[in-house]
Amino acid sequence: MYSLEGKVYILTGGGGAVAGAIAESFARAGARLAFADAYEQPSLERAQRYGGRAFVVNLTHYPDAEHLVRQVKAQMGRVDGLIHTVGGFAYAPVKDTDPGLYDRMFDLNVRTLFYATRAVLPELLEQKDGFIAGIAAAAAWSGVGPGVALYAAAKAAVATYLRSLDAELGGTAIRVAVVYPMGAVDTPANRKEMPEADPMAWVDPAEIGESLVYAASRSPRGRVLELQIFPPR
Repeated sequence: MYSLEGKVYILTGGGGAVAGAIAESFARAGARLAFADAYEQPSLERAQRYGGRAFVVNLTHYPDAEHLVRQVKAQMGRVDGLIHTVGGFAYAPVKDTDPGLYDRMFDLNVRTLFYATRAVLPELLEQKDGFIAGIAAAAAWSGVGPGVALYAAAKAAVATYLRSLDAELGGTAIRVAVVYPMGAVDTPANRKEMPEADPMAWVDPAEIGESLVYAASRSPRGRVLELQIFPPR
């Protein structure tokens, strides 16, 4: 078991609801967090709350991702991992899908992940240790997403990319984790979007945070690669 005390993790989408739950869990475990987000105010407030640092970044632009990693190391002294929560969702049956949605789904879910991991990898490879995590979806696990085909395809690409990255990192102590929320996650946005639904039947984002702390603290001899997080039965 690895201690997270004093470790520095870049948390992308740092102002988001799921990132907030992850931040709570990692801060409680003693980690320091770099909150990276396209919007300054939410990540700044969160950084102040947890004693971290806030960084404004557009992760659909690779030079921004590289600059983020350099800034984090310069200001926080080290980089021990990346927890990527940036993504996008859309209901869209294929017959009704605007072709422009393809770029949006793959840019937000896949391009940002690739750029962020590509930028942070040199730091982690130099120390042969670290942690990288991303969030897939139930549709990526099952391989079926009726009504959300482009979202499902993008999240399946996220999962395959991270599993492939894990296979490339043999011989290092860099751990990779793919999280699959197996249902709606209880966030303010989802409560607004589905006001008639019972949020107590959804996945608690705090459980995502705790699951990622568990994965990050595993040793190379007990790696946890894929984590399904289920809502209540």
